[in-house]
Amino acid sequence: MEETEKTEEGWFDFYESFTELFEFFCDNTTIHGTIRLNCSRRNKMKTGFWVLLYISAFATMYFQFGDTFTQYWSYPTKLAINLQTKKSNFPAVTICNLNPYRFDQVNEYLNQLDQLAQETLLTLYGYNDSLSVNQNEDVVHLEDITNNVTSQVNESFQLDRSIKLVKLEADQNQMADGKRNKLGFKLCNSSGGDCYYRYFWSGVDALREWYKFHFINIMSKIPSVLPISDQEYLDRFILTCEFNGHICDRNYTQFHHPTYGTCYTINANENSDTPGATIIPEKKYGISLIVKVDQHDNMPLLSTSAGTTLMIHNPTQSPLVEHQGFDIWPGTETSISVRQDQVNRLGKPYGDCTFNGSELEFSLLYNSSYTLQACLQSCFQYRMIEQCGCSYYLYPLAPGSEYCNYNKYPGWGHCFFRLHEQLIAHQHTCFQKCPKQCTETMYDLSAGFARWPSPVSKGWILQELFSEYGYNRTSNRSEISKINVYFQELNLRSFDETPALNSHDLLSTMGNQWSFYFGSSVLSVAEIAELVFDVVAMVIIMKYAKYKKNQVSNNNESPYVIRMDGLTDFNERTLPNSPQEKQELPSYLVIGDSGTKPEEL
Repeated sequence: MEETEKTEEGWFDFYESFTELFEFFCDNTTIHGTIRLNCSRRNKMKTGFWVLLYISAFATMYFQFGDTFTQYWSYPTKLAINLQTKKSNFPAVTICNLNPYRFDQVNEYLNQLDQLAQETLLTLYGYNDSLSVNQNEDVVHLEDITNNVTSQVNESFQLDRSIKLVKLEADQNQMADGKRNKLGFKLCNSSGGDCYYRYFWSGVDALREWYKFHFINIMSKIPSVLPISDQEYLDRFILTCEFNGHICDRNYTQFHHPTYGTCYTINANENSDTPGATIIPEKKYGISLIVKVDQHDNMPLLSTSAGTTLMIHNPTQSPLVEHQGFDIWPGTETSISVRQDQVNRLGKPYGDCTFNGSELEFSLLYNSSYTLQACLQSCFQYRMIEQCGCSYYLYPLAPGSEYCNYNKYPGWGHCFFRLHEQLIAHQHTCFQKCPKQCTETMYDLSAGFARWPSPVSKGWILQELFSEYGYNRTSNRSEISKINVYFQELNLRSFDETPALNSHDLLSTMGNQWSFYFGSSVLSVAEIAELVFDVVAMVIIMKYAKYKKNQVSNNNESPYVIRMDGLTDFNERTLPNSPQEKQELPSYLVIGDSGTKPEEL
């Protein structure tokens, strides 16, 4: 009876040789071209050609893989512009009268400065006219406009007359270009060994900057930004205010800026019964202001413009009118249409940005949300304290420091302008310490102007202002301005930064390259992984089998071996070497293989 062999399949099936393994892989894989390595093995030329082609394809593909990964790890970004139709909160409006007060506490020193400026104008241009303000109504006592704020003027101030405005000779190349002599003033460090020349081609700019430098030294004992609490000063400036067709509640944020004068921030969302988010894109549904323009400057050399300065900004941000404000003409109606944009930036690793500035090495000096400009000015102020020993007057005062003045800090002006040059040239370290905002609200403005009031309507408009607000009916139109701020449209335009190559794009690109060169899919990659696993398993098994074989061979060897070549017994007979002869050896000898090293018992 014939027995039938039954073969059972096991969990693992290993090949007898690597040749068998590679032949099976080439015949059964789904990778295109691999089968040609096996079917053309009888033709060495074809086999060599396909091997070279296969290796070249693999090398090219993996080179492109490396280039793709390099691009992915550089974290590139792209900008997507989205347009949404939605209601937006109305921005805040800050307006200043461009006429800073002369405070009684420092008026004596300001008069000395005006006298020095008058002498300078006479020397340089032959201009002889009084610049001093002696009228009592133009001088304000600090305690009259603020609450709980007092000056620190407890010692006399000495005006430094050695810092003079002089003409600086231009070199021959500049004279050949038709440029005139420069005007400027010299500032030296505390030892006098290094001097800095602050010069201008415009005499007007030179005089204003020179006057401003002396001015901030005089004002160093008075806070730079003063909260105004007296309603009377508000009523003198803003005559009417309407928002969304309703009268404003006049719940304004009021402060005094040392160079821009009295300023008011109008937050439309807090000054009307109608929420700011229900704004209609039309002129009459925005903010409408009628303001009184002060044509009589308290300090004509510090503020040479007549009109107002306006800034439109995010309600959560501090109004930095010196950087983002623009001037409004007197005697005009100015209509400003606003379009809101939002910029959304990606954080690390795609870029360096911050949401609230919590990652900064220092704290912001502004009591508001984070902005790049607020960060730069705060950082600059800390650098001023570190290198110059005091704080710059036009920036917020840092805790534990005091404002600079050349009576106490003789070389601070030289130190400041050296640092400021680096800041202007974007070479200051603060640009590395202050990242951009991850989410930033911006306003695109378009302005139009018209004469207001017109000659025909001037009479009744001034009469109405006189009847309702006590405005002087004999004044001319150059002393009032009308300002309209409204949304141009309710479309919110957002600029969103997105990854140019994310993980999904990375896998897609690699899959396209793999399919292009080998016409296969991700399952083919699994086949290669299986091949690698089989090769590694076979190597391990072969190494293990060899190790066990050597171990068994070593266990079967006799520990004591006597080499028989050339030895004789007690009868002086030569000992046998053949296997048959070795069986006749005496029992006291242990015979080992020939060629081993003999050892004594």
